[in-house]
Amino acid sequence: MSVAKIAVLGILSYSKEPLHGYQIKKRLEEWEVAEYAPISYGSIYYNLEKMEQEGLVKGKTIKNSKRPERKLYVITEKGRKKLLRLLKKNYFEIKRIYDPFDIALSFMPLLQKEEVLRALEKRIDLCEEHIKCLKKEKEELKGKIPFFAIAIIDHVLYHFEAEKKWLENLKGEVEKLGNRFEDFNLEGGKFYENHR
Repeated sequence: MSVAKIAVLGILSYSKEPLHGYQIKKRLEEWEVAEYAPISYGSIYYNLEKMEQEGLVKGKTIKNSKRPERKLYVITEKGRKKLLRLLKKNYFEIKRIYDPFDIALSFMPLLQKEEVLRALEKRIDLCEEHIKCLKKEKEELKGKIPFFAIAIIDHVLYHFEAEKKWLENLKGEVEKLGNRFEDFNLEGGKFYENHR
């Protein structure tokens, strides 16, 4: 099940009243969920329809003469049980995160050393910007949002701090290498034998 479905079920489970898609979107925005989860707000309505077909939510169309008709949703008992199962699964499971940058690193010798150093410096700068923004956001939100929301900000912050440290170490290693990566022989493991 997608992260978006978990988020939508979670929002509905917290709500004491039925919500329509736009209200769910607004709550997710207020919680800044997109900062830590790959959720497309446009997929909310699609997920609501799918979950209604699966019996995880129940929708009711409301007609109002002053406004266009809206569909309000509540989480069903089946949806609540599914959400709890998914939450427990996510608490006890750690998945390997695949970053496209890792595959690019595999072919580092195809670039010029200066290009790689510039790219690493840019990534370090971006990490610093994210760290600065997250620290500011955390200070502004302290006391205004629940402690678990602050914990999520900390989680993302620690990832960026670790990434920055790793990038700085990598940059140092690259600086020690020769001027042209293409001088390295990458066939048959010779690169590892000669450059440990």
